[in-house]
Amino acid sequence: MKHLAAFSLILLTSGTFGCSWFSDQPASNSALSANANQAAANTAPAVVRENPVADIDAMADKFLAQKSFRVKRSVFGDKDFTTVVEYVSPDRFHIKTGPGLEQIRIGNDLYITLDNSWEKIPTDSASPADGLRRAFKDDRSKFFSNVRFVRVDSVDGKDAYLYEYENSSAGMAGSNDSKIWIGKDDRLPIRIESIYKTGSVKSEVIEYQYDPNIKIEVPKTK
Repeated sequence: MKHLAAFSLILLTSGTFGCSWFSDQPASNSALSANANQAAANTAPAVVRENPVADIDAMADKFLAQKSFRVKRSVFGDKDFTTVVEYVSPDRFHIKTGPGLEQIRIGNDLYITLDNSWEKIPTDSASPADGLRRAFKDDRSKFFSNVRFVRVDSVDGKDAYLYEYENSSAGMAGSNDSKIWIGKDDRLPIRIESIYKTGSVKSEVIEYQYDPNIKIEVPKTK
C-alpha cells in the first residue's frame, strides 16, 4: 500500500516549493462535470478486478520507472490555480505556476524567472526528488483506505480502469474522496479527480502525460 503515494507526485512536488508560487490564473470547474458525463457515456460491460490494491501498487511501480512525464494539477476552491510540472529523471523539474512565473530545479540548483528573466537563487533545501524517494519508502497506507475497482472506462479516448479510494490526509488540503483512471494497456495513471470534504480546496483534477521528448536544461541567467 505504500506505493499509493506515487500518484500524488504533483501534490508532493507543489508542496516542496510552497503555496506562494500558486498563481491567480482561474481554471474552469466544468472539467469535473464534463468528464463525469463522458465517463457515464463510455461505461463498458462489467469487469471484476480481484485485487484493486495490487493494481494500484503495480501502477505505482510503473509510474516511478518513467524517465519523463508532465503533470497538470488544476485546483478549485477559494482560490483557483493551475500548476504544470515536467520531470526528467533523475532530478530535473520544470514548474509553471502562471504567466511569466516558472522554476527549474536541477539537482540542488534552483532557478526562477519573472517576466522571462532567469536568475539562479541560493537554496539549502534538498532536491524535490530526494523528498519523493523518501515518501515512497515511508508507510503511507494509513492515509489511504477503501480502494475499490469501479469499472472499465475511457478517458481522453484511452481505455482505462477506474478506481475509487478515500484519502484521510492529502497534504495541506485535507481529506478527500478520489477517483483515478489507469491505462488499461500501459497501467500508468491518466487522471485523478478529488472532492475535498473540508478546507479551502473544494476539488482538483490531476492529468498525466508521458512524453519522452521532454528536456529540462540549465536556463541562461542574466
